[in-house]
Amino acid sequence: MASEINVRELVLVTLMDIDKGTKHASEAISSTLRNYQYMSKQERSFYTRLCEGTLEYQIQLDYIINQVSKTPVNKCKSLIRNLFRMSLYQLRFMDSVPEEAVCNEAVKLAKKKGFQSLSGFVNGVLRNLARQQERISLPSRAENEIQYLSIAYSIPEWLVEQLLEWYSLELTETMLQAFLQESPLTVRVNLARTTMEEVLQELQKEGIQAEAGFYADNALRLSGINYVNRIKAFRQGWITVQDESSILQGNLVQTKAGDIILDVCAAPGGKSLHAAERLFLAEKLSQSGDISHDSGIVIARDISEGKVERIEENIERMGYSNLKVEVWNALTLDKSKIKNIDIVMADVPCSGLGVIGRKPDIKYHVTKEQLDELQVLQRDILQVVTQYVKEDGYFLYSTCTVNPNENEQQVAWIQEQFPFEPVDIEPLLPSRLVEQVREQPGTNLQQGYCTLLPGKQDCDGFFFALLRKKKTAKGC
Repeated sequence: MASEINVRELVLVTLMDIDKGTKHASEAISSTLRNYQYMSKQERSFYTRLCEGTLEYQIQLDYIINQVSKTPVNKCKSLIRNLFRMSLYQLRFMDSVPEEAVCNEAVKLAKKKGFQSLSGFVNGVLRNLARQQERISLPSRAENEIQYLSIAYSIPEWLVEQLLEWYSLELTETMLQAFLQESPLTVRVNLARTTMEEVLQELQKEGIQAEAGFYADNALRLSGINYVNRIKAFRQGWITVQDESSILQGNLVQTKAGDIILDVCAAPGGKSLHAAERLFLAEKLSQSGDISHDSGIVIARDISEGKVERIEENIERMGYSNLKVEVWNALTLDKSKIKNIDIVMADVPCSGLGVIGRKPDIKYHVTKEQLDELQVLQRDILQVVTQYVKEDGYFLYSTCTVNPNENEQQVAWIQEQFPFEPVDIEPLLPSRLVEQVREQPGTNLQQGYCTLLPGKQDCDGFFFALLRKKKTAKGC
């Protein structure tokens, strides 16, 4: 029991850090898991589910708590507010946890954290929630559909309205449902160092279940994992964590020996690493394994030392020698790179609306004003980085959002402003995916772009577009 109390305390501290805005959810949860590697697999699972579940259902939890508590949730102190949320999540969604344990451990935590005077209030609210929460109904869908969708799927009303402007009701609700489903751990196999068969054998030795990816033939979906850093295949650089949406984007990078590839917003480095792998394999095929000193290179850039360090850590683990990392602000023009790059990759800062399922705090922090601001920032970056592409070179644009204004509208703007033409990407994508997305909003494969939608595709929400710089471009 002592260990279980400790795990709940870790959850509470994590939720408070996120609530105060001192850490993003993924950062806070990952940091705790790193610092407490000695937790058992069961404890890590309990911690992760309780943190992520409480965040995912925060709006619904607050709605229910407010039906019982005389003090509205937003008026409570951060510790009490998050104690209520995590306790109600256990009562509502974790059937294996006894109600008595939920209430008792919450009261103990309140006292331990210096809120002895509020322990009676905590106990009273939670006891009432345990008795009444099943009888508390959600808002009537018939009377107010926006409010119903907001509470049922725990997403701000303004964002529900925004999604409904972009997509049909059916498609919007499909995405909202997908945001609340558990996201699989997907890895990309490093084909520059190993084979799919060798990785599968190694994972089997460690008792890790692995299934083929839905779309990419170099992807695996793993389960039965305690801590990814403990996996031998991960430590020795045979695999790296990367969602299939991002892997699919990387498969559009059609490298040839000697290419210079520039990733302008690279952290944490998954796409740069993938490009380096594809470049290595292209040169190995071209030169029968004899890589010359003037072979191609991937240049991975990002804005800060901290972000670049994350890329360097991954490079060291994966063992790539054809990848160079630099601190560089994508908004700053590098005159030495103008018309000198074969492939420019720009995974620009975006609203992240496609990865809410992995990063639930996004939906609570993003604002409507930020959507417009991000569109302006993206165009500022694009005005700079499109200059680097050689004639007949490629520009690969991507985001992890489902906002058309940040996606296909930006691609149209690029073609209006600069001498680029679309590349038909249908031949570059798996047939299984092509059949799914062919008639999907935000997708025109012949025009070079594709939107992956949560719930419709078995991966994160994502957008990618491939353009070629026209040979006849003058003065650009």
